[in-house]
Formats: sequence, structure tokens, C-alpha cells
Amino acid sequence: MIVALTFGEPETLPDGRMLRAARFVPRSSLPASAACLIANGAREQLSRLLALELETEVTEPAVLDASARAVLFAGGFAYRVRGRGCDAFVALRAPEAKRLVAAAFGELESSGEATLSVLERATLERLASALTALCAPLCGAVRAVAAESPERAAREAETYFEVRTGGRVAASIGFAVTRDPAEPEAAEPFGLDELEDVEIPCRVEFARGVLDVSVFSRLTPQATLVLDTALGERGTFLAADVPLLRGICGARDGRRAFAA
Repeated sequence: MIVALTFGEPETLPDGRMLRAARFVPRSSLPASAACLIANGAREQLSRLLALELETEVTEPAVLDASARAVLFAGGFAYRVRGRGCDAFVALRAPEAKRLVAAAFGELESSGEATLSVLERATLERLASALTALCAPLCGAVRAVAAESPERAAREAETYFEVRTGGRVAASIGFAVTRDPAEPEAAEPFGLDELEDVEIPCRVEFARGVLDVSVFSRLTPQATLVLDTALGERGTFLAADVPLLRGICGARDGRRAFAA
């Protein structure tokens, strides 16, 4: 298990000092690159749908306990994305949902109504559809998308991160998966037995030079080129274009040879 060092809430000691106790908590194996990919996609999709220039930032994926998940999902809107590997969730708290819907209608502030109208709910569904389509890096190929109750999403979600938009519309969009990715196992090093059948292209470079464009354009069959390498200068042995050895070029038994 991967763990991370964190600190609890400040506590006041009898002598008046403040202390934050250190503790280790499980750390998510979800790559930060996957969260960044989601954030970039969310920025592009929301900028297109809202006709606004948005900036995004992403929080580090974290494995949260049940109480934290309950707070994050409470009273909001959740959508389940069924994938090939696991399920993912897209979550919007009520204030963020109303703020995004208001931006879709060209308003910077949402109305004071506690619930969404039919038209506003349809607009939210369209925004959510664009966000759930981004979840393939989290759960694999997307098979189906459906609305989910926030309570059930909070119970089943395990790893959670947020994409936060900035600019004219500030909102936090939660993404979660039902199963944290398995920790990558350390691969065993290759031995010589596994590499016996691997062929490596090799060559010997015994002379080098530079040609002007005018000389290059006049090249013809049987032309003689005088290179910059001096006669008797050492050659270079290359394996897969990597220089490995320096040595003398010559001949043996009627074939070209190289003495390292």
C-alpha cells in the first residue's frame, strides 16, 4: 500500500503551544496525469458549451474516508459512468451546478431559486454529458451513463479529485472511481536468456565529411569523394546508433574487419 504523510487538526497543549499530529494515510495510485487529462478535457468542453474562456486546476487524487465522501456528495448531482474496468462518478454540488447553468444562459450569478427548473435541469444534463464522456482514462471504455443518487455515489466512490474552474465562472467538479488502481508491480529485470534472440544492428563508421550543396548536387555514379577523416584515423563501432568502441579499420581473410 502507498501511504502519504499528512497532519491532523491543530491541538492546544497545556503549555499553550499548538501541535498538529502527523499521521500516514493511504495514497491513491491513480496517476496525476490521468487527472490532468480530465482537467484539460473539462476546460475545453465547458469553454465550448459556455462560450467562455476558462482556466482549470486539479487537486491530487486522494482515497477518502466515508465521512469526507458524504460531505462532498451531499445535496448535489451525481452521474455514474459505467466503464470496462470500474465505475466512475461525476459530481456537482448544488451551488456549482446552478452557477454553471446560469453561465450557460449568459448570467454570471444564479437565481435565488433552490431547485432547478425543467429547462435548467436539461441544460445541466447536457453539461454533465460532456463531462462524463471524459471518464475513459479513469474507468476504461465508457459503456453507459446514468444519474445516480448522491448517497449511493458517496458510499461506492473510493478515489476522488476535483477539477476547479477559474475566470468568469468558479466551480468545482468532482470526479471519482469505485476502485483505486492497483499498485504497479515492480518488473523483474531482463536476464541474458530473455535477450539471446534479440538482434542489434551494428555498423562501423570509418570516415566522415561535409559536402557543400553545390558538390552534393553534382554527385554522379563512380564519383570520388575526399572525406575529412585522415588516413589511419580510428573508426567508431556503433550498436543501434550508439557509439561503443573506437578502433582500427582493416581487412582479414578477404573481409572487412575492426580491431577495438
